[in-house]
Amino acid sequence: MSRVATLGIRGHVPYRVAVMNSYSFFTRRPSVPVLPVLLVIIIATLVFGISRSSAQTSELATPRFDPTAALEIELVLAEAKIDALEEQLAISRQASLRSEHRIEAQRSTILSMQGARQRSATSLATDSGFEAWKAGYEIGGGRNLPAFENIILPCESGGEPNPDAAVGPTDDWGRAQINRPTWGARFEELTGVLFEDHITDPVLNGYMAAVVEQEHGRGLNAWTCWRRR
Repeated sequence: MSRVATLGIRGHVPYRVAVMNSYSFFTRRPSVPVLPVLLVIIIATLVFGISRSSAQTSELATPRFDPTAALEIELVLAEAKIDALEEQLAISRQASLRSEHRIEAQRSTILSMQGARQRSATSLATDSGFEAWKAGYEIGGGRNLPAFENIILPCESGGEPNPDAAVGPTDDWGRAQINRPTWGARFEELTGVLFEDHITDPVLNGYMAAVVEQEHGRGLNAWTCWRRR
């Protein structure tokens, strides 16, 4: 083989030598393993492709953070919270107004009850003296008992511990405060008894009140408390 290799023309490699050299190149054992290298290259290519595909998918699925959009969302949420607080405040104000109206109504009711209690305490319907006075008033033909019971008598002598025995500074006597200079003689004429001795009797006082109501030119206006009601 070495001899054949020495033969030939200068500058040219004999055909046989070239063929033998080519055969030896393909038939000799390679110094670097080819298959593992190819596998590594293929796997690296696949991994790189998968990673790039995942990154592209992630970029498509997840939008980029937009500070302006986030600020607008926060603004909308804040406005919604303010609206909710304003609504709660309006509801609270309405409840407060209703409470104030309810308290005012209760206060009026309490004042009315207190007034009724005070009138009762000044010896009206629960007072035996008033019952006697009412009987005398009916005997005399009186027609305005509610006016006396609710307005005139509580005002004229209601502040006295014993209204039947009350004598006013202007010479007015008894529960209905009958004025002696004006009605004393008329009382004695109708009853036959002295004014000073009997006008404080509840029955006779009520009787004389009915007489004054009928004979006075202005009716119930004979009593100052009625005129000032």
